[in-house]
Amino acid sequence: MEGGEPYVQTDRPITFLHVHDCLELGYCYSGSGVFIVGEKVIPYETGDVSFINHTEVHLASSAPGTHSDWCWVYLDPVRLASPPGEDGSQFDPTGLAGPGFNNILSGKSHPAIGRVVLRMIEELRGKPPGWESALRALTWELMILVQRVAPPLQKSIQPCDYERLAPALQMLTSGYAGPLRVGELARCCGLSEPHFRRLFNRTIGRSPRTYWNDLRLRMAASLLRSTGRSVLEISSTVGFETLSSFNRLFRARYGKSPRALRSSMAES
Repeated sequence: MEGGEPYVQTDRPITFLHVHDCLELGYCYSGSGVFIVGEKVIPYETGDVSFINHTEVHLASSAPGTHSDWCWVYLDPVRLASPPGEDGSQFDPTGLAGPGFNNILSGKSHPAIGRVVLRMIEELRGKPPGWESALRALTWELMILVQRVAPPLQKSIQPCDYERLAPALQMLTSGYAGPLRVGELARCCGLSEPHFRRLFNRTIGRSPRTYWNDLRLRMAASLLRSTGRSVLEISSTVGFETLSSFNRLFRARYGKSPRALRSSMAES
């Protein structure tokens, strides 16, 4: 196990996706933004926990013009928490991945998980007497809590599943505020446009345009939550040419207008 040091997540564009050979845990102390995890675009905010295993390519970015403060912990739950003589399969995070698994665990919905990760960070930073035993116990507790809120275990997603589309995903996430050019996305993957569209839909489960719009709308929601910018400024920042198209797509995605969503966030 390692990590526990403060980390400032900037708003620099996501230009590559990476994977670790262990479980990556994160705790967001402040700020908001989005994680790209495989085909998923997942917003985060203060108090949230990230849970990303060794099979999923990923990267994060804070909302444009902002930063967020994190701490990361890297560990192998099977080796750390398995009792002597047992196979430790109940601590294996491999199945906690894929389209049905939300890698961002809300601090508001799952406060117990947030408390466990914070305690892990404190033990790892301070290393008081018995810290290694404490971390084993906390890892045990964490895995039980996460498995309780996760969907049924599913087939793990291997990093190579997205290897062919990785250049396009990187181009989309680094340039989401610009126009969508599917032909360029196809060429950067070395594919014809029809082949690229079929592969994207089959692998990601959405068309390139739907994925692109979802990314822009999720980043807009992060800006509504974390800044005082006007709705018009936010719509322009995330790349919408008109306020009317932004409002229409936003309402279709979230079931309410941007202003209504901001108001509900302020009240919660």
